[in-house]
Amino acid sequence: SRIKGDVDVKFSVWDFAGQHVYHATHELFFSSQSLYVLVWDMGANNLDTNKRRSSLNEEEQGAFKLTYDSSDEEDDFFDSEQETRRAMRALEQDIDEKLQFWIDCIQSSAPGAAILPVASFDDYFSDGGNEEATMRCKVMRERLQKHEEKRVKSMKQRLQEYDSKFGANSEMSVRLRKLLFPFNRPKIIFGSDAVESVVRVSSTKYSGFDNLAERIVNIATGRERGGWAYPIFRGHLGARIPRMRLEVRDAVRGMRDRFKVVEWNYFLSELKKRRINNAADVSDALHFLANIGELSYFGDVATPMDTKKESIAFDKKSSSMYEDRALEFDDEESSSMAPLHHQNMENASDVNGSSVSLGLSDFIFLNPRWLVASVACILRHDLTTEIYEVRRALRNAEQLEGTESLSMDGESSLEMELKTDVNYPVITARDACLLWQNKKFTKKAAERALQYSNNSSVSPYDFLERLLVRFGVFVPIDLSIDKTCLGGRDYSRYCEYSDYPAVASDNAIQAVQAPKFFFLPSLLGPGDPNISDIWTFKTAESWKTTICHSILFPDGVPPGLMERITASILSDLYSNPSPSLNSSSYGTQSSQTQMESLGQLRIKEILCWRSAFFLKIGSETSDTSSGIPKESIVEIFATLVDQDSPLCVASNSMGVGMRRLIVSGKGQAGDMGSKIWKGGYMRVLKKAVKHVVHEYSGLEIEKQAVCPQCLAKKPIGQASVWDWSTITSHSARGEQVVRCRNGHINDVCLIRGPSVEQPQVPPDTQPPAGETDIAVSDLLKAVVIVGIWDEKSQRIIRAGSGFIVDKKRGFVVTAGHTLMDRETWREVKGKIVIGVVPNNSSRADPVAVYRYFARIVVKDPSINDNGVCKLDACVLQITTRMENDVLESGKEIGEQPETLLMNNPVMMKKENFKQLNVSQKFELDEAVRILGFNQGGEGLIGPGEELNRCADFARGYVVMKFA
Repeated sequence: SRIKGDVDVKFSVWDFAGQHVYHATHELFFSSQSLYVLVWDMGANNLDTNKRRSSLNEEEQGAFKLTYDSSDEEDDFFDSEQETRRAMRALEQDIDEKLQFWIDCIQSSAPGAAILPVASFDDYFSDGGNEEATMRCKVMRERLQKHEEKRVKSMKQRLQEYDSKFGANSEMSVRLRKLLFPFNRPKIIFGSDAVESVVRVSSTKYSGFDNLAERIVNIATGRERGGWAYPIFRGHLGARIPRMRLEVRDAVRGMRDRFKVVEWNYFLSELKKRRINNAADVSDALHFLANIGELSYFGDVATPMDTKKESIAFDKKSSSMYEDRALEFDDEESSSMAPLHHQNMENASDVNGSSVSLGLSDFIFLNPRWLVASVACILRHDLTTEIYEVRRALRNAEQLEGTESLSMDGESSLEMELKTDVNYPVITARDACLLWQNKKFTKKAAERALQYSNNSSVSPYDFLERLLVRFGVFVPIDLSIDKTCLGGRDYSRYCEYSDYPAVASDNAIQAVQAPKFFFLPSLLGPGDPNISDIWTFKTAESWKTTICHSILFPDGVPPGLMERITASILSDLYSNPSPSLNSSSYGTQSSQTQMESLGQLRIKEILCWRSAFFLKIGSETSDTSSGIPKESIVEIFATLVDQDSPLCVASNSMGVGMRRLIVSGKGQAGDMGSKIWKGGYMRVLKKAVKHVVHEYSGLEIEKQAVCPQCLAKKPIGQASVWDWSTITSHSARGEQVVRCRNGHINDVCLIRGPSVEQPQVPPDTQPPAGETDIAVSDLLKAVVIVGIWDEKSQRIIRAGSGFIVDKKRGFVVTAGHTLMDRETWREVKGKIVIGVVPNNSSRADPVAVYRYFARIVVKDPSINDNGVCKLDACVLQITTRMENDVLESGKEIGEQPETLLMNNPVMMKKENFKQLNVSQKFELDEAVRILGFNQGGEGLIGPGEELNRCADFARGYVVMKFA
């Protein structure tokens, strides 16, 4: 670069629009290996951040003025200090709204991201020198750092509470511990110079940009680490790129001049000319190129239609809304969100085979700007006018059939359905296609992709629809139901236009199917009605009851969260109208009997706004005695509120800045509310929880259940809530009732939902042994934590990972530097402690406990010969077992009685160790899975630092082999 001539780095720069309408599209382009530059105007556009001077002149101040002369900078009024404080509070609020807001957004979707704050409008404060700009940047730095310190402190306090109440292995404790891990905290980068720690730029004077470019290059190359011990992008920038990825990159660059978007099978056929035949390797290379901004590819994302074809394996364990099983992407109602890798989406990994492409791998965007432009054609505030103008132009050119009026005001006009703007967010599939076809750059690229397509069953426009549906920009919706009110407007009557003519084809005029309607949550207007008039938690009928659950966000929520939850839930309900067995079955009934007795779920009403939605769902049931069909109605309401909202439950227990996602259902109270749960409530609730947990992995949450009797008898702000771990623990112990802090007794099944057995996949549909990889959760049973417990400091001072290589004799292989000094290679004093993942640990969050002591039995012989280590590895043997498992790395480890295992085959066998097999066969660039407990750095645990006991894995490849 011209800034650093000795550095060869290529940057892909993406400018994310901050307007509300574009929030849903950010996920399309987020990358884990990115530097996020946040630009702040230093409050230049916020007049409240400026101090207001006294309006009195010298004569009006009179003889008893407080200043000495007219040049005195101090104002002659007693409120000057108060004015200074007011301006400072306004500046801090500006920082929270324009910087901290987006830091939270980035952290929720990309935990541990690198963030570089930059100050603009530097020339605005240059008249009086740089003091004002320097002061504002200093306040910004201190504000952001203080906010992160307070957040970490608060999370640690909550972690202690969860550990003491529910144990270190509880779901919330494990999630908080992961979020507290240093690699998962946001890396806000400031300069080492306290005065000039923030880069300031001016677009008017074009100053500061060379400094900004230099900072970006230094951060990317590791010359500037922002206070961290290691380069921020270590392992990414400068890492060796496999030859296969480079060849695919060259092919992409060679095709980009001819194609903006290319069909998958045609792309593979072109790669075959370069002797690249393995589809899995191509998919891996495309993911890498997408991660560095070279192209856009979504081959690892599945759609609802595709995942229905996958065989699904269920547990026999009971299913409830918040259980670990409910949080996994392996049940039918969550299939639309399940990530699938390309090698699992095709019947053959060779390009010669007739592979069946699933998910969103049909097309590859060689030019990502084409995708950006295509989305921008739809997400626009003047969408109504644009559709109207496009249709009128086509009508004038005689390309559009029909004779309906084009009046913008006529209610009977065909164009009434086109009135789609920020308040009326509905569009038809045909109109979306018209907008894309009307733009020359999208039309030409799509036609060329189809011309060279080896699979013409899916057009680029169809693919764009599927892509936008998957990411929640489009929500398929049926306007023929009783009531559909979106953004304050009722669309139910527009189903009468289901037979309007289609675009005339070149061959013949033919009738087409009814148009599909799409709901655009991003285009919902900012104003919500008084939703307290729409929903109440009270019930006038004695046969009804209300159940309610919530997710508490202690530190606020990212933008667009409610819209994306709404999109996810509605997409699931419309794509899978039948209730899933694991949320609707009747105990031991057969599947056919279950479906006959319950029927399909029918959405009867939809009311939707930016921060809330209301659903009325009906399900037909058949009376087993009379056979007369009946309909059970369930009303479901969800909203995102703060503590000041009249619909906020348990608001008395919330603090300033907290937000609460509330999901509530109302229906028949009989059979402990089973008809509410099975009538759509469980499905909506599980979908909302999964979306938050998986799509916002960096967001701190607390899952809670609300006392139904408190909702019925007390003000909702005083309602009692339980942490979900309390409800699951009551259910696990077989307790039938639970009491809230207000003394109300409630049925556990009403709050938790019905427990049912999961159906098993027939044996003939299960994959044969050896055809699939071993699950990571099974491999982790043989992976251990290896640490050194220091008797003097009563804590673990070093830690690393290892694996059991011989289960009969208790041999463990680990890195030598974990147990030895790297300079002298002498063994560090202390007891070697081993931590293992218990068999009853959650598959989703495997957390280790300390259970064994060990000794070194084999290490590199050259260490004893000449003090030089040539092989950084050693073999341990487990010697004894502690009487009780230990969760923390403190003095409790040294206080445990021990049972001898070494040289005791009987006792060693009872431990039922799992082992990993050792293989000497491998190839360079071979894909591998890296398992272990990531401690960061060299595994040195300083005083007060937390030791990571959560097992994890990453994908990698073989880069070198030793003789």
